[in-house]
Amino acid sequence: MEESIEVLVDVYRVERLMMRHGLDRSIATQIVQGKLCIDGVLHRRRRKAHLRKYRNRSILTRAMKDGRPRMFALHGHRVVIVRVKDVRAYEVDVLHLGSDMKPVGEIETIHKLQFKFGAYFDHAQRMHKEISVCSESNDSAQPILKPQDRYAISDRKLFGWVDAKSHICVKTLEGELVTAPLSWIGRWEIALDVQGVELVVFRHTLANIQGYKWAFSKAD
Repeated sequence: MEESIEVLVDVYRVERLMMRHGLDRSIATQIVQGKLCIDGVLHRRRRKAHLRKYRNRSILTRAMKDGRPRMFALHGHRVVIVRVKDVRAYEVDVLHLGSDMKPVGEIETIHKLQFKFGAYFDHAQRMHKEISVCSESNDSAQPILKPQDRYAISDRKLFGWVDAKSHICVKTLEGELVTAPLSWIGRWEIALDVQGVELVVFRHTLANIQGYKWAFSKAD
């Protein structure tokens, strides 16, 4: 009799999990049996949905499509205000803008690896004070050409910070430091919420990221 009651209770719990969280029966059953952690299951589902949404997002492509002025920091501690005119596999054509937002000079072609981070021009002033430079590494640095030689960090770890809405400290190859919540991660870029506006950092320019440990660092 007791075993029958336990079975009925388990069936009810499985059905409730399926309805509440949209889980299939197999996953819900394993959660009820203690073989899976529901928090871990839901975390992985949120991560997959996030990566589907942001995986191929590119500030360069978006800038080309909307035509709005952008501020970009380039290697060599160079800062440019431009409109992006064309984006190819490895190069970007930009038109430089003066203080009056009118075109200045000819179109310049810049290799994508030269880009460190960028934002809408009208947001740049709000985040300016939040970007500092490490005193020990303020020399110019060349981009790292081979992907295998660049700073490596997994999407799993990055999403842990996105999901926890915790602050991280990002350092570039040329020593710029920014501390802010991580808002999204993509294949080529990550985005920080700096004073309520978006700063996009290119993953190829990362030197280090530091942040708090998160709940699924071992279990996920």
